Amino acid sequence: MNKLTNRNYLLDNLKVLLMFCVVFGHVIEYYINQSNILKGIYIFIYIFHMPLFIFISGYFSKNVEKISKGAIKGLLLPYLIFDMIWYMVVYIGTGEFMFSVLYPGWTLWYLLSLFFWRISLKYLIKIKYILPISFICGLLIGMLPSGSSVLAISRTITFLPFFLLGYYTKEKDFMEIQKSNKLISVIVIILFAYGAFYISKNNLIDYRFLYNSSTYYESGLTVFQGMFFRVLLYIGAIIFSICTINLTPKVKVIYSYIGKATMNIYVFHIYLVLLVYFFIPKWNLDYIRNTLLLLSPFLIIYILAKKPVTKVYDSIFYPVNKGIHHGRKSFKKCKDFKYKRF
Repeated sequence: MNKLTNRNYLLDNLKVLLMFCVVFGHVIEYYINQSNILKGIYIFIYIFHMPLFIFISGYFSKNVEKISKGAIKGLLLPYLIFDMIWYMVVYIGTGEFMFSVLYPGWTLWYLLSLFFWRISLKYLIKIKYILPISFICGLLIGMLPSGSSVLAISRTITFLPFFLLGYYTKEKDFMEIQKSNKLISVIVIILFAYGAFYISKNNLIDYRFLYNSSTYYESGLTVFQGMFFRVLLYIGAIIFSICTINLTPKVKVIYSYIGKATMNIYVFHIYLVLLVYFFIPKWNLDYIRNTLLLLSPFLIIYILAKKPVTKVYDSIFYPVNKGIHHGRKSFKKCKDFKYKRF
């Protein structure tokens, strides 16, 4: 029983840390060209936070049949609804109507990619050597000339190895990682931080390459350069993630409860981030505004982890899910009537 509790708190704490990185990264994204320090922090975050987040999603996908059946209701519908809401906000702000389910709005690619991973998982795990194959596919997808952002196809394939790694990871693997030397993990993370700031200062690579949403050509790289950097990112993300797991508390801490609200935070935080952009213009960053900027992710997460936000989320999807449920029942009745009659 103790092992189970520790494991749950470890994963909750990891989710909170990673969700903070998501929110913090999106907050400072608007300002990174104004500061090499912010850009360095941004690169540091993007080396590991989505690979590890996706890894955890894979770990929670072990009940293959259940997650496959729930993918439409739990992921595709939220994607479609929030994608429409996002493009409505864009229209209000810019006057341009650009709605398209083929191109996920800002952060919503993750919902779509997770939908694809979960509905395909039961087929993927039947393929021999699927894990090394997924890494190879992640390298090859970058060779496309263009169009890799459609349906988040590039990210879906590039990040697939981390989802599969999570699926194949067992509880005992987390325990083994947590037995590792903490000091070594700290030193490794410090080295990653140094590397991120060095890359930022010397503009060694476009930070947008870390999104894995573009082809090598679109990123201004040759095939060899693109593959080389992506291999480094794969290796770096795995090492960084192991160190992060090792250093994350496995017991209940003051923020552990937020781990239950990560979906709410993920889908709603972008609208609060837009408010930060509005009230803190990037051309006028002084000490006070910088302080407010760095504090805003904490406030955003605190607000969105509250129960009223969960009620808002449920109020959006309860009628939809109820309609789907009644639709299925009606369809089943019609089907049964047809068979009885004929």
